[in-house]
Amino acid sequence: MADETVLNGPAGQHYGHPVEYVTTYRPSLLTSVPRKDQRQSLGITPDTLPFRGMDVWNAYEFSWLNARGRPEVALAQLQIPAKSLNIIESKSLKLYLGSYSGTRFGRRAEVINTLESDLTLAARGPVNVTLMSPEQVQQHGIGTLVGQSLDNLDIEMDEFFWNPDHLQPESSTIVRESVYTHLFKAVCPMTGQPDFASILIQYNGQSIDHQGLLKYLLSYRDHPEFAEQICERIFTDIMNRCEPERLTVQARFSRRGGIDINPFRSHEDILTSEVRVWRQ
Repeated sequence: MADETVLNGPAGQHYGHPVEYVTTYRPSLLTSVPRKDQRQSLGITPDTLPFRGMDVWNAYEFSWLNARGRPEVALAQLQIPAKSLNIIESKSLKLYLGSYSGTRFGRRAEVINTLESDLTLAARGPVNVTLMSPEQVQQHGIGTLVGQSLDNLDIEMDEFFWNPDHLQPESSTIVRESVYTHLFKAVCPMTGQPDFASILIQYNGQSIDHQGLLKYLLSYRDHPEFAEQICERIFTDIMNRCEPERLTVQARFSRRGGIDINPFRSHEDILTSEVRVWRQ
């Protein structure tokens, strides 16, 4: 297997023209997008991140050939730390993972090591890879988000432009609360395609007005931004407007091209709720 160097071309280099679906290992397909530009617009500096977190990708259509040429399949779960310098553009990730489908590997560990090496170089941060068998995936099954749904609130929306002004404390009463919505939608900044997600917000602090929170989340409906950046924007907006003592924002995006992404940003080291929801 040839050793190739990951090339970080401009975001969206695969769009706007036909793309060859490569079936032999080619890490040069990966495209990186720096986190710093969007974070600077939010007042976030690399040395003082206000959160911990991870970008968790689940690739359900991952396949390769074993040493005898027999196809193998697995769910490839990729964990990219929020402190990495780059995010990985999703279409390039799909093409890169597809390049494994006609490539032979002697051992499963070789597949994992190759993935981790390439993705770590592209993300400029340590990436962990887990390959789950179909049986393991079935054991996990579909779950539900923990907390109170906001989706039955009778609100009126006049426009769908990102608007943090909807966010406001409801009272000075200190609560510990978990709320979520399945109504979230944004727009891919590269293709204009819809990105649907379930958003879970867990916080300790002054009670946040639920109607305003839902209107804020729905205001992203026509907003173009990468999933990782959206999660950080939600975290930053809630902290700036409502000043909770502790906050976790988890976004579980629907699959596109056989891959879903699940970023979370939190004051905590680990998630309190890690489930695969109904659209995934």
